[in-house]
Amino acid sequence: MAAKDGGDFVAKTLAGITGALERAVFNEEQARLPGLLQGIDPRVKIIGAILLLLVTGLIHHLETMGALYAVILLLASASRLPLWGFVRRVWFGIPIFAAVVVFPSLFLLPGRPLLVLLDLPPVWLSVTDNGLASVVLFVARVGTSVSLALLLVSTTRWTDLVRAMRVLKVPESFAVVLGMTYRYLFLLLRAADNLFLARASRTVGASSGGERRRWAAAATGTLMSRSVKMSGDVLLAMRARGFDGEIRSKGFGRLRDEDRLMLVMGVVLASALLLADR
Repeated sequence: MAAKDGGDFVAKTLAGITGALERAVFNEEQARLPGLLQGIDPRVKIIGAILLLLVTGLIHHLETMGALYAVILLLASASRLPLWGFVRRVWFGIPIFAAVVVFPSLFLLPGRPLLVLLDLPPVWLSVTDNGLASVVLFVARVGTSVSLALLLVSTTRWTDLVRAMRVLKVPESFAVVLGMTYRYLFLLLRAADNLFLARASRTVGASSGGERRRWAAAATGTLMSRSVKMSGDVLLAMRARGFDGEIRSKGFGRLRDEDRLMLVMGVVLASALLLADR
């Protein structure tokens, strides 16, 4: 049983690391598909996403939120993204955690009782209509916001996204750190994958829980040491090549007619949603 547990521990870790790498590669492949949003200027997509995120925070009716989410799904379909995978990546994660966070609102907000859970005077606990509406709206708002962010990163290459941020006057330090962090994550995942693969190839027989924990702690320290050394080596190499704190890259050029049209449509959609929500 210990051997099986040890094998499962290594196998699950390897599967998780491999899955993370595959998802990152899959996102890059999706960003290169000949879809609707893939052909739009990244600057326009960032502005549109920020605008719709603001609208999402201002919407107070589920019907309006549903209309916005339907538009997101239409855009995802027109961009040739797999809809089931898109929906699953959003709703099987953060919105569930959000529902747990706001769960007490079901009982704390005053309103018409829908379900009485406890009726022992002076203690009375029930789910109210206002509490249920508040929780559902909050979860829908979180899910829609995450869907917008996922739609943006799934249809835009990471390098183009960082370049567009810099063009839109995002602080230089933020863009540089974001770009470097993204690259270092791949290196860190590869190093962790190599460590666990080496252990799996050299493990014979049973391994106790204490032994696995000691090895995991040692592997974590090794990864941290390697990452610190690697960051120092990369910085020295960049300085030797003239790095002065600014990463220079090619610009995007002027917006095309399609980009301007998409930007206007985004503004019209945001305005229509706000008016309908009123």
